[in-house]
Amino acid sequence: MIKSVILWSCLVLLLTFIGKYLMDMGIFRHIETKGLNQCQLIVPSDGEGQAFEDFDIDYENRVAYMPGDDRTWWHTFNITLANKHKQGKVFRFDLESEKFTKLDFMNYPYEHFHPLGVGLLKRKNNQLFMTNHRVVDEQMIGTVEIFEIDSSKANQLKWIDSVVDPLFTVPDDILPIDEKTFYVTNVYHYRTDISPLLHKIEVFAKRPWGNLLLCSKTHEWHCKMVLDSICTANGIVASLDFQTIYVASTTERSIRIYKHNSEDNSLTYIQSLYVQFFPDNLLVNDKDQLIVAGHPKPLLFVPHEKDRRNRSPSEIVIFRDPKSNSSFENILLTNGEILSASTVGGTYKRKLIVGGLCDHGILLCRDLF
Repeated sequence: MIKSVILWSCLVLLLTFIGKYLMDMGIFRHIETKGLNQCQLIVPSDGEGQAFEDFDIDYENRVAYMPGDDRTWWHTFNITLANKHKQGKVFRFDLESEKFTKLDFMNYPYEHFHPLGVGLLKRKNNQLFMTNHRVVDEQMIGTVEIFEIDSSKANQLKWIDSVVDPLFTVPDDILPIDEKTFYVTNVYHYRTDISPLLHKIEVFAKRPWGNLLLCSKTHEWHCKMVLDSICTANGIVASLDFQTIYVASTTERSIRIYKHNSEDNSLTYIQSLYVQFFPDNLLVNDKDQLIVAGHPKPLLFVPHEKDRRNRSPSEIVIFRDPKSNSSFENILLTNGEILSASTVGGTYKRKLIVGGLCDHGILLCRDLF
């Protein structure tokens, strides 16, 4: 009798665990399209093959900076695939005219440029900090590249510095603090090309092995871990006053909120916001609202990474008052018909701009608000 009760209890617990896991993966979720009829795909004329996984918006100048890449290499870190298209491109997108301008590199010394996350640092000459993956001695390494936007040469990006650190595992998103300090997330601890089994365990078992690094420079760059035990640490942004930092914990389906200490850049956990999907990149708009892009059906995201012809749903939500209210508004929900696997979303007036991991171009939606 006791054995029977124990067996049935174990079975119930197992089924409960499996059911919750499948719910987290969006298996039972019905996608009812919202907002798609007001959207169109825009691909820059000289940006064929470029997918814009992340972007940052300069609201003062009404432009968005968008690093793009052919990301067929991403799911395997395959050197052969990365060698087919050795350099991605960076575009400036005018939010008023809705036109792209390609920015040319000045002094960039490396053969490969495969950007992922981007952060804008507002200065007299603004700077772009970008996570990058480049091939060195037949190995893909994660780096951070720093560029200056020369106000006298508006269509050029002047390369300033490159940061490489042993703590970089898979650097994903970046948040500049000043010219010599930034945060960067490590989305995975184990890379799929180096430790394929442990990578699968980390992702599918939702292990908290991601982290957040703080990097600073006096004479040389040095990075240290400031947050650990994050399930796939992904997007990172700051509130307009930089007193609040938001970090996406993807497989936890949450956005963690931290108080920023300006004296030493330490972070104190406050609370978490939760969504119905796997959040990816984050963006804070000019009204201090938090926009979150992500994946409502993560198991469809996996085959999309391998072949972008496999469609993966997209979802964008907005937290109107993220510091004091955990409620959000869904502003876009699709089955990936036009652009799959939304990884970033940003608002400007009544417009929504969306980028994805693999699909080329951006989704521009008008009159959504």
